[in-house]
Amino acid sequence: MSRAVKLRAFAAAAVFVSSALALPARAVNTLDQLREQFNHDQGALRLIVLVSPTCPACTGGAQWIEDEILKHYPDLNLRVYAVWYEMYPGDSPKAFPAAKKIMPDARVAHYWDKKKVTGRWFQSNVLSRYKKPIMWDAYYLYGPGVQWSGTLPPPIVWGRTILETRKDLLKQIAVFKEKGNGQLADSDSGASPAKVTTLSPLK
Repeated sequence: MSRAVKLRAFAAAAVFVSSALALPARAVNTLDQLREQFNHDQGALRLIVLVSPTCPACTGGAQWIEDEILKHYPDLNLRVYAVWYEMYPGDSPKAFPAAKKIMPDARVAHYWDKKKVTGRWFQSNVLSRYKKPIMWDAYYLYGPGVQWSGTLPPPIVWGRTILETRKDLLKQIAVFKEKGNGQLADSDSGASPAKVTTLSPLK
């Protein structure tokens, strides 16, 4: 191979490598992963839960979801997304493995949100009386027809804290089950205004 041919080949390779390096990396955080899985599960009832791994109220709420919804309705077409992050003294990634065991049901996907992106997003995008910048100890229920693009339509119901507003969630789950996994009491699509329950003192 002549020196000129070698130089042209080297130059072409350099252009290819520099172009590849210039491609923008896909920004993937916990919120992106959650959105992707949420849309993948379209057709199922979907419940997003924002929780601390050591806060007694949060872990108690997660345990209630496991016992009173997941165990009580083993055949319910439901997906649960438990997003855990540090909000309580003693929280850390080391607490995450034990927290996941609270909801071992196969319909539950667990996420560790180091930067609390999900809590910030829901606080900014779902109207509430909670004034702090990061939402937590909360749930959001969405119907099977909802697609999450840039924003989400209003949830069927959401509440904070989980335990103090659990009856509202259980009511919607029961109605959905009674109608054969077909429709919820308020809306399947999430298009109607959400029923909001925020009963606890702000914390």
